[in-house]
Amino acid sequence: MKQTEPEFWVLEYITITKDPRSGLVVAIGGTEKAADILQRTGGFLSAAGPRGDYHRLPHGLPTEQQRLKATTASHALLAAGHSVHLDPALNMLVTPDGEREAALRYLARLAERVAAAETSGEVAEVLTEVAAPVQGLLPLTREVVVRAWTAACDLPGHSARNPSRSRGSGTPRDP
Repeated sequence: MKQTEPEFWVLEYITITKDPRSGLVVAIGGTEKAADILQRTGGFLSAAGPRGDYHRLPHGLPTEQQRLKATTASHALLAAGHSVHLDPALNMLVTPDGEREAALRYLARLAERVAAAETSGEVAEVLTEVAAPVQGLLPLTREVVVRAWTAACDLPGHSARNPSRSRGSGTPRDP
């Protein structure tokens, strides 16, 4: 018996994710039937895009509402026979602190690797994961701290102190 390649209905495949640029939850792909399900069960709105229509949740929804609507829509689509990829960050069935627990396990594994290292090369591999310029833990941690500071400074009633000024003299410090 000759085995044939399976047929994939790429146009019927739906991806539900959060767009990092706009912060909107979008659904891409699918058929008109899928669009109807997205609108009825998840409250998605149709929008014209450069490569055809897509669907999005309304602006300004709280994160928990976004997660609830995306999860509900994905399950309705699955029940109707559609192939769906739901971004794990939007899945209401995933525990909210799952990412934190995964990060803690990752750090514990790094510590175990260093403790079990038998060569300087093995130690260097772990240190590279921690301090790599782009993907390392230290640069990512720095980014979190800088974003937190920026967000805090943007809050109403916050008066950011200029670190380059010396004791209120009003003039920048000389080196």
